[in-house]
Amino acid sequence: MPNKQADKVEYEKRVYQIGLLLRRKPVNFIIQFASDKWGIGARQTRTYIRKAREDWQKYFEKLKGDGMAYHVAQIRDLKDKAFIDGDTRLVLDITKEEAKLMGIYPAEKHEETRKIIVLGKKEEKEKTDEA
Repeated sequence: MPNKQADKVEYEKRVYQIGLLLRRKPVNFIIQFASDKWGIGARQTRTYIRKAREDWQKYFEKLKGDGMAYHVAQIRDLKDKAFIDGDTRLVLDITKEEAKLMGIYPAEKHEETRKIIVLGKKEEKEKTDEA
């Protein structure tokens, strides 16, 4: 198979295999692996790596979207139950949470407080007290 141009199926197999290797091996190892196994150069291997990373990105974006849809569906089920029970306050609260989840409702602002402890200053003070 070395030095043979890959067809679409072979191309996808190679991208998939490189995607698996990317999870646990450095790029230089993958380049050497591709050279040994398929007889391709570093430039072509980097093209496969780029394609594998694009596939990962699409996959994780889909997972994120699916996860969002799942949570929105759960929230809507809860809202329906609250509406049937006549709990309008809960319906309002659930609607706000749904809007926050979908990015429609503004996020809550939290005030940040920091406590700074300076080491060494206290020791100097204690030393001057002793003198």
